[in-house]
Amino acid sequence: MSPAHPRSVVAQAPGKINLGLWVGPADDTGFHPLLTAFQAVDLWEIVTLTEAPSLGISCAGSVDCSGVPLGPGNIAWKAVERVASARGESGSTSMSIAIEKNVPVAGGMAGGSADAAATLLALQQFSQPPLDYSQIVAIAAELGSDVPFSLQGGSAIGRGRGVDLTAVLPQQPLHLVVVPATFELSTAEVYRQFDGEGRSAPLATELPEGFLDAWLAGDATRLAPLLHNDLEAPACRLQPQLVTTLHDVHAAGALRAMVSGSGPTVLGFANDAEHAQTIAQQLGRRGYSPIVTQTVIHPNEQSPQQTTDTV
Repeated sequence: MSPAHPRSVVAQAPGKINLGLWVGPADDTGFHPLLTAFQAVDLWEIVTLTEAPSLGISCAGSVDCSGVPLGPGNIAWKAVERVASARGESGSTSMSIAIEKNVPVAGGMAGGSADAAATLLALQQFSQPPLDYSQIVAIAAELGSDVPFSLQGGSAIGRGRGVDLTAVLPQQPLHLVVVPATFELSTAEVYRQFDGEGRSAPLATELPEGFLDAWLAGDATRLAPLLHNDLEAPACRLQPQLVTTLHDVHAAGALRAMVSGSGPTVLGFANDAEHAQTIAQQLGRRGYSPIVTQTVIHPNEQSPQQTTDTV
């Protein structure tokens, strides 16, 4: 029987963008090493865990959630099962997972990874005795390359599989417009397209000259021409409509238009909040549904930070 007042725990994690994404050639296992500039944005996934007779999941929010799986295929569900397994409690998990989504679904902004991260943070409080944070980090890395950053939030340089993080501490946020797509784009297909283009140059080990200084200063004008995404061209070849969106975002006055991660969400960078609103208004007149936001320069307050390296 459920308790009269079931216990609930709430946690949140931000969506992210990649200010820079450099992809190396696939290794023998098919994995692509990365160098990336992870940046959290002020769009949050909120997860509520509540005691319940059995494991269940629901999803609603400010974005279209119709494509979100409501069962074992959901990464938040997988996070609960991984934690239960780590505690030796497989098959005995009884709770409901309620996800409030505010990051575009399957848009290259790690909304699913943020769901997993928020779930892990909630489980850390929900579990008795509380889980050690090192266990949470290890499970995050098993769930996906973006999940460790989603736990941490803020700003970071990611290397390898994206789980080797060096924190970055910008002085000012960046302002931008997020333009969700009306179509989906498979990350796996984008990587296959990338592979098919036969790129063989070795992966850079450091950010380009001037990138870090502009990022630390929060200087959008200096940073805009340095923004980079190796997956943008493959994504555009798979979905030529992205080329039109990029053109429209630039024509609306953005300092730089760029595909977010593997797409299909497009980002438009602005000088300041007022400029971002102006870009959004122009895009709205063209039939888009833009979201005005800014970057989050401080780590997630709910996450006990374990990253000691900073630049």
